[in-house]
Amino acid sequence: MKIERHYQEFLKPEFKIDLAIRRMFPANPNNTPSHKTVLATIEVIGGFELFNTYAYHNYESWGQGYRVSSQGITVESEYLDDAIELWGEKAKGLNSVGGEP
Repeated sequence: MKIERHYQEFLKPEFKIDLAIRRMFPANPNNTPSHKTVLATIEVIGGFELFNTYAYHNYESWGQGYRVSSQGITVESEYLDDAIELWGEKAKGLNSVGGEP
């Protein structure tokens, strides 16, 4: 089922992460050579004592977070928006974000 949305809807706060992902991994002729190309992979990951980053966390518990991979760069963070931002920081050394390394 496809949900129809207009571009202006993406400016709403609840779509902030969607807009950030689209800007971080833009589709263009340099990085999208075919009809369908994977620009980035976002995985939800979980594990024992994963991302116990706060003092109030029980350090013997299960946690989950995100792994973002693109252009040979992989980062992990407890929160998706942090993972996207971290990937962008690491990608600054590339010729252009979303382009060739």
